[in-house]
Parts: sequence; C-alpha cells; structure tokens
Amino acid sequence: MVTKPGEEVQDTDIDVLTEGLEGNEGTVLEIEAVDTKNYTSIADMISSYLTEEIFFFDIKQLTPQVGARGGAALGISDRVSQKYSIKEIMENDDFAPFITDEVAQQYIDIIENGTEDANEKVSDLIIAVDKSINNAPKKTDKDLGDNKILRVEFVKKQTTEVTNLSKEAKSVDIEQISSEQEDIARKKEYADIQNYQGRFSSSGVAWGYTPDIDGYIIGADGEKELAPFVKGSEYRMFTELDQSERFTLQQQMVRAGMEAPPVDEYGQWTDREANFMTAVFIYATDDPSQPWKKDRDNNLPQYTTALEKLGQEIGQTEDFIQLLEEANYLQTKANVSPKQIQDLVEKAAADLGVVLTAQNLVDYGNLAVQSFTQAAALEKQYESSLITDRDLILGSTYKDLEAVQPGEFPRYMKGSSMPLVLPSYEYLMAGKGEQPIVKSALEIATEALAARPEIQQQQAANEDLEDIKYSTNLFEASMGAIKLGDG
Repeated sequence: MVTKPGEEVQDTDIDVLTEGLEGNEGTVLEIEAVDTKNYTSIADMISSYLTEEIFFFDIKQLTPQVGARGGAALGISDRVSQKYSIKEIMENDDFAPFITDEVAQQYIDIIENGTEDANEKVSDLIIAVDKSINNAPKKTDKDLGDNKILRVEFVKKQTTEVTNLSKEAKSVDIEQISSEQEDIARKKEYADIQNYQGRFSSSGVAWGYTPDIDGYIIGADGEKELAPFVKGSEYRMFTELDQSERFTLQQQMVRAGMEAPPVDEYGQWTDREANFMTAVFIYATDDPSQPWKKDRDNNLPQYTTALEKLGQEIGQTEDFIQLLEEANYLQTKANVSPKQIQDLVEKAAADLGVVLTAQNLVDYGNLAVQSFTQAAALEKQYESSLITDRDLILGSTYKDLEAVQPGEFPRYMKGSSMPLVLPSYEYLMAGKGEQPIVKSALEIATEALAARPEIQQQQAANEDLEDIKYSTNLFEASMGAIKLGDG
C-alpha cells in the first residue's frame, strides 16, 4: 500500500489494510505438512525457512503537521507495508521491541549450531518468533529526532499462519541431506544468512579470518575457545544503548576513520556504524595480541582496545600527512596536455596585451604547469578550510545549559542529563585558520607573466608606441585644423 507524503494518519489505517479479511484469521489449509523440497545442505534448508516472508508489518515515518481542522496531527512522510522474514526481523533494529532475548538467542543458536537437530530448532524458532510478536505490543514508536517518529505496527490478519510451516520444517529428514554436500555449501550459505550488507565478510558464524567455520579460535594455550564477536553483534550489541551512549561511540569511530554522520543521525545506529564496527571486530579478533581478552578481563566491551588503537593510528597518520603537505612533499605537478599549456599561456599573454613567439611558448611551459598545480592546491586548501560533518561531531560536547555560549546549539539526547552542544560557526572556523583566496590557473599564469622583466619591457614598449601614435594623431589633427583655417 502506498501512502502519499504528508497524508494525515487516521486510526483506521490498519483496518483499511486488512479490510475484507474478517473471518480468515487462523484459517489453515487441510493438507499434510510435509516438506518435499530438495536441499543442497542443511544450511540451505535453514536459509530457506529463515528467509520465508511470513510476518506482515506496516512501517511508516510520521512527522507533525496541521490537521484538516487546523489542529496538530501526525502526517505520513514514508510508508512500507509488507511481509518480512525471520532473518529480516532479527537483523533490523526496528523490530527489536517485538523479539524477546530468549528468541534472539534461539536464532543465534541455530546460526552457530545449525547442523544439530536443525529441523526441530527451525520449527521451534518459527513458533517462538510468532508467539513473541503476538505477545508484544501491537505497535511501537521510535524517536528519530527532529520530531520524527518511526511507527512499526504488526498486522496479524495479513500474516501467514505458521503452524503448517513449522510442521514442514520439522518434517525435513536431516539424515538424507548429504554431509559431503553440506560441507561444501555450508561456508557460503552461513555467510549468506549472516551477511549484513557489510564491506567485510568471513566464512563461518563469527567475524574475523582466524576463527574456524564454527566460530572457534585457537588461544595462546592451544585450546579452542569461542571467538569474541558472533555475526549480528554489530547491530544487536548497540541497539539497546541510549542515544547518548551511541553518540559517544560515533565520536570514537569518527576519530578511528568512520565517515561522520550528519547531525540528524546523531545517536542512531545505522548500516554505516554497523559496517565500521564489523571492521573493528575483525581487527580485534585477528590481532595476534588478542586485545579483546584484556577488555573482557577488565569488564570492558571487547572492542574497546581495538577501537582506541585504530583512533590513535588514524590520528598519527593524519598528523604525518599534514606535516608532509606543509613541507610540500606531497605536491605533484598537474597532469596537463601540451595544448592546455599553450592555450593557457596564449590567453594570459592576450590579457596582458603582449605577443609571444614560438620560443616563448616553450620557455613559459613550466610556468603554465605550475599555474595549474597552484590552482589545484588552492582549491584543496579552500575545501579543507570548510566546516565538515567530521568537524561538527568532534567539536560537540555535553554542557550545562547555563554554560552554552551564543552561537552554540544545544540538543537533548536520551540517556544524558545535560544537552549535547554543537559548536558555533565562529569556533569551528577559528580552528580552520584563514581561508585562502581561490584563483584560476589563468589568473595565476597572468600574474606570473606580468611579473617577468621581458614582459614588462614589452608592455612598456607597447605603451611608448601607443603614446607615439597618440602624439602623431594629435599632430595630424592639428595640422588639418591649420590648413582648414588658411583656406
């Protein structure tokens, strides 16, 4: 169902969605619930059921607007109404209020130990997810900031009845699935089940390239132990945090190299944060010194040391690059063609009113290249002097409301007694230094040519010639006037 942006929410929206379905609730086809599909592996069977679209949800973004009678109302700016699979529900934070911790653990157990009684585990999970969703509040509202609300509503009447599906899963004959085929397909299929759109992936159920397919890692003592980060942790570990806690993490991740979020996504955990944290998980897991163990022993999140180390490395790298740029080690000549060089020199000469010889074009070729290079450097310096999302988030801090200065912007976040204060424009610009004046390559080349003695001599000669022409014209005009008087 598609709703136009700005449409006012009515209490009957969900009734409209389910209109005509009365009397169908609980209807079950009278057929034997037996799964007759052929699977290449147990993982294939698990993936088939976990990606089956079953549960119908109506998800819409609400924004305040003026109602039909002039009062306050909530309008729909975006809406999606469709069925979702167990996999989609488990991986999306928007559905978290509908899933209990016990059911979430059941899902993780299937991913980690899917080969053992997989048919019964999947069957039980289908019933458990259905029960968890039906026992949860019918709809939940999530604060998106800026007075926006994400409303997620379960629509039971359009949800597939799960009894037969659960029985089908239980009927799968695990022993008939070839163990050889399972071993071949398992690495790929498990990765598919737990691939959360990240830039990084590794086979198996845990993040990292050192854990085996079952999520175990060899410790320093040669004994096997579970790897620290199960796939899915990059979402589930952080969605229950307060906004203020997630914002603090965002600052740390930006220092470590993550692309800075815009202001309206402060305190939110999106794919951007999850993907970056996946890289941190892999970095921590595969580090030979196993920093996650020290974090665990100190009752800290097991990614703490790895994230701090990445931040230090990125900071040192940025400082080094800045030093190189200041020392001009990173300046390179612009890559321009001979025609671009000739055109630039000729245009600069024309602006100055001088005529160049073929030899001049050769002599001034390097000047043209330097002009292109300097223009590009000025553009880069100007861009660096602009305020970025990174400057804004790293310059934000929690302050007492009475300490907020003119030009600063307080923003309240759940979990913090003090407002988050965004820095003023003046404060950010003070840290940037003076903005350079951007010049084109033509402007730079013209100025460079005008400063050369031979060009100045030619310009002076041109001025003398113009003076002579003016005097001659004036003399001729005077003589003409005398003759006219004698006649």
